[in-house]
Amino acid sequence: MASTGEVQPTTPQASILETLRQPRIVLILLAIWAILGIVAQVLSGSFLFDMEGHEASGIFAGRALSASMIVPAIVYLWAARDPKRYRQVFWLALIEQVAVVLSCFYHRGAGDITWVGAIVPAVISGGLIFLVFFNLFQPRREAPLPSAPPTYSR
Repeated sequence: MASTGEVQPTTPQASILETLRQPRIVLILLAIWAILGIVAQVLSGSFLFDMEGHEASGIFAGRALSASMIVPAIVYLWAARDPKRYRQVFWLALIEQVAVVLSCFYHRGAGDITWVGAIVPAVISGGLIFLVFFNLFQPRREAPLPSAPPTYSR
């Protein structure tokens, strides 16, 4: 088949933000973030989380001190199976991520964690809050009602 020089229209590519805003992707990212917190607690004494005297260090120190993360990880993975059905889980995500950010700054102010240990988890949780907002406050797209099949009269 010879080229005619015509430019074929391409389908628009979804941007990274549009991909990340999808409810299932957001729930999976939230679950991964919770699992990273679990790993940081289990691997105490590594670059992720380390207790040195009275101050925690490591890049995930603020995440390790924020709360228990096993239950939210399970809830996010469960809800990722059907995000439309479990839409209310995004409220849990919003509350949890706000608590992470506040916990990071509280522990930094108390001198429990280093600046890096407070800023890195706060920034990641802030990004997740941004993505959760899209799923909480976007207008719902209702599926069109199926129309009745046409009737023919004679």
